[in-house]
Amino acid sequence: MRFGGLVALDGLDMAVERGTTIGLVGPNGSGKTTFFNVLTGLYRPSAGRASLANEDIFAKSPQAIGRAGVARTFQRCRLMLDQSVFDNVALGALRHQDLGLAAQLFRPRLRASVDALVERVRYLANRFNPAIAAALFEPAGRFTMIDRRRIEICRALISNPRLLLLDEPSAGMTSEETRRLMDDLLDFRRESPDLAVILVEHEMDVIRRVSDRCIVLNFGRKIFEGPFESLIEDRDVQTAYLGSGQ
Repeated sequence: MRFGGLVALDGLDMAVERGTTIGLVGPNGSGKTTFFNVLTGLYRPSAGRASLANEDIFAKSPQAIGRAGVARTFQRCRLMLDQSVFDNVALGALRHQDLGLAAQLFRPRLRASVDALVERVRYLANRFNPAIAAALFEPAGRFTMIDRRRIEICRALISNPRLLLLDEPSAGMTSEETRRLMDDLLDFRRESPDLAVILVEHEMDVIRRVSDRCIVLNFGRKIFEGPFESLIEDRDVQTAYLGSGQ
């Protein structure tokens, strides 16, 4: 991915197997969020290919990439805080809903579709925190930071993605809130064994807990891939984080 003369991603090669969690780490500016933006179609890559179930998703629009099974969260809160939990989560399902003329004309079918969506949102919210499910039509802004993160994750999961991209889910939370949110994610993963996850995170304890393997970026290039235990001993990784003088 090039921005003029800047190469933000340079020959990045990665395979993500079904049911695995990859911890994607690297210094600020190493290309992690750019990678997510490319995968979800927000940026059109300068070169390369990304294949999901043998389909080149780079040839698709962002909406089609979502329908193909890629969903994400963002580092900064993207909730509509004055809107209800249901409104926020349901947005993630709109690309899959039949909202055409036929659905409008056949009101019973439309009502059944909406009712099913309400139950799906309630089911997901309940898996993360029953208190959210009990207040589905309350404004999202009334909830704590950890619950707002849970709502954002539910919005990504409502479309039943194959690949979930989590961009620093611990941002803005305390260590205890982070631990609880990771417990939630691990529980969800155990119940959804086919879901693949790529997690961008600066908290190394989070990466250690949830990742099957780790990939480290620096200046847009992959400088390490392997288990967490090897990551912390790798000289290239130490140099990227600490500088050559350390």
